[in-house]
Amino acid sequence: MENHFTSDSQMESAEFVASSSEERHLSSCGRPSHSSHSTDSIPSQENNNSPITDIDARYSIPPRFAPATARTNSSVSSSTYNNVQTNYQEQSQSRNKSSVVIKVGMVGDAQIGKTSLMVKYVEGSWDEDYIQTLGVNFMEKTISIRNTEITFSIWDLGGQREFVNMLPLVCNDAVAILFMFDLTRKSTLNSIKEWYRQGRGFNKTAIPFLVGTKYDHFVNFPREDQEEISTQARRFAKAMRASLIFSSTSHSINVQKIFKIVLSKAFDLKCTIPEIENVGEPLLLYQTIG
Repeated sequence: MENHFTSDSQMESAEFVASSSEERHLSSCGRPSHSSHSTDSIPSQENNNSPITDIDARYSIPPRFAPATARTNSSVSSSTYNNVQTNYQEQSQSRNKSSVVIKVGMVGDAQIGKTSLMVKYVEGSWDEDYIQTLGVNFMEKTISIRNTEITFSIWDLGGQREFVNMLPLVCNDAVAILFMFDLTRKSTLNSIKEWYRQGRGFNKTAIPFLVGTKYDHFVNFPREDQEEISTQARRFAKAMRASLIFSSTSHSINVQKIFKIVLSKAFDLKCTIPEIENVGEPLLLYQTIG
C-alpha cells in the first residue's frame, strides 16, 4: 500500500500542529466541571444489552428539535444552521443544575461509519442501509452517575466537502472530537491530518480521539497491511495527542468504550478499561497515547 508520510514523528507532529498542554486546559466553553466526581470510576464491560454498573442509560429527545439520524431526511441543512446553533445553546443553558451536557463532535470523510456508530451507541441498533448524511446529524443519550444526569450530545458532520462550512456547528463547544476513518480505506486515514487541522482551528480545548471503523472487515486484511495501517494510526494519534480506538459497529466492538473513555477524560475519572496494543486485535490506547 502506498505510504505518503514520512516516518519522522517530529515532522508529523509539526504537520498536525499538535496542541500544547495549555490548549488542553479547560476554558469557559471547554470541558465540564468535575470536582464532585473525581473519585468515581468507569466500568470496563462492553455490553449493549445489559445494564451498566452505576449507570442508568436512556435515550432522551431534546425539547426544541428532534435528533436526526441518517434513516430519515432530518439532518441539519445550511439553511437552518443558525437556528440549530441558537436552540442548542438555549437548551444547554436551561438544563437543571444537576445535569451536565457533554457535546461530542464526529468528523471524517464520507461513508466511514460515523452515523452508524452514533446510532449504535444511542439506540443499540445497526443498519447497513443508512442514507448518507447531508449536513449535520444530531442525537442525544443521557446516563446517570451519582444522581447527576450526564447527556452526551453527539454531532455527526457529513463528510462531503460541501458541508465543511458547517464544521463550526459540530466543533464549537465540543468537549471531545472524534476524528474518524475507515480502517479498510487508507485514504480516509490520510485525510485525518486536514480534518484535525480544521477541527482544531475551531476548538483547541476539545479532547481528541482517533477512531478507526469497520474493524470486522479490517481484521481479515493480510497481516502486513494491518501492521502498516496500525503503525500509521499510532503515529497520527501520538502527533494529535489523541486516544486511538479501533471499532466495529456491526459487531459492537469498542462502541460503548469510546464514550466511557470520553467521560473518564472529561471528568478526570479513573477508567479500568484495559488497553489493547497488539496488531491483530482492536487497538484501544487511551493512557499510553492520549
